[in-house]
Amino acid sequence: MFSFNKRMFYSVSRALHIYLSTALFFLLILFCISGIILNHVSWLENDKHNGQTHVLISAQLFKKAQQNLNALPTLYPEIERYMADQFSLQNVKSIEWEKQDALVMLDYPLPAGFAYAEIDFQTGELNLDYQTGGVMSLIGDLHKGRHTGEAWSWVIDISAVLMIIFAITGLFILFQNRKKRTSGLWLTLFGVVTPLVIYLVWVPQLKGVS
Repeated sequence: MFSFNKRMFYSVSRALHIYLSTALFFLLILFCISGIILNHVSWLENDKHNGQTHVLISAQLFKKAQQNLNALPTLYPEIERYMADQFSLQNVKSIEWEKQDALVMLDYPLPAGFAYAEIDFQTGELNLDYQTGGVMSLIGDLHKGRHTGEAWSWVIDISAVLMIIFAITGLFILFQNRKKRTSGLWLTLFGVVTPLVIYLVWVPQLKGVS
């Protein structure tokens, strides 16, 4: 029959709390700083850089396109690989084709920016317009998971779950300390009630509709 071992429970909680705090040290600070930045979006007004570059596409890709300019969509996978190899651009949002001018246009969303490529397969020229953000814009988009890809989405989800465990194990450790348990619980209650009161009293809300 299962028996609850209180000492083991508190020992595991303490270990989890300590090691999660060290594992999450960087991410906790990152998400806290980026949260402050997102609360002051005016700081990001001059945190963008626009640029443009012109290059010639590879001779191999140009030669394949010249063989049949009326069927450029068949080269989309190879065009995407070329953009990934040359500019590390992946996960294209959209590809458009102007048959008359033999143009292929690729749109890439990026954290804190974008890249838009226009390839002229009649001349072999590639025009790349892009926007990049500074550190503040970048970590702001990392906080939101905006255009960051699936891998970073997992980072956000997993770190959020670990932060919840970190907070709960902190409460478990508090219950173990009889001298500080009461004051700690009052502080916990204060931390729960305060944002709720601020939300209900001072945050704009829509009421009176059904």
